[in-house]
Amino acid sequence: MAFDTTIAGVNANSYTSLATASTYFSERLNSTVWTAATSALQETALIHATRTLDFWVDWEGYRSTEEQNLRWPRYDVQDLDGYTFDSDIIPDFLQDATAELAYYLLQEDRTAEPDTKGFKELGVGSLKLVVDKEDRDSITVIPDTVLSMIEGYGEVRSRGGSPFAKLERT
Repeated sequence: MAFDTTIAGVNANSYTSLATASTYFSERLNSTVWTAATSALQETALIHATRTLDFWVDWEGYRSTEEQNLRWPRYDVQDLDGYTFDSDIIPDFLQDATAELAYYLLQEDRTAEPDTKGFKELGVGSLKLVVDKEDRDSITVIPDTVLSMIEGYGEVRSRGGSPFAKLERT
């Protein structure tokens, strides 16, 4: 499938364009991972980031159309100032969050199984490593930076499908 950022498109697969993501990174410090990647790899990372966000986040509001491939644009979602987003746009916060998650996905596969999966404790002689199972849930797929960007716009699901954390601003 070709890279497609058509808003509410039936074949859309990214919330942000390569040009918009590149502008985001031109204004962000320490973005060499992004700038060093080829355009094809950047597009793949944006598609993967979009899929990851749509899989793990139960967004507020309702999809704008039945036909759209992605879960945005949406009706009945308010911005941080209490104004309702137009139902025919991809908000800036989501475009930025998609670019930021793509950056992290270029660094490492955050969706891969953890190396310590299945181990409760590891030990050699007097050296003992106890794995913290609490850091292995779905929330680790989406880095804290991205969680902060999408805070207030949905809930992040746990592995079992129920809400793991309500994204609320304080």
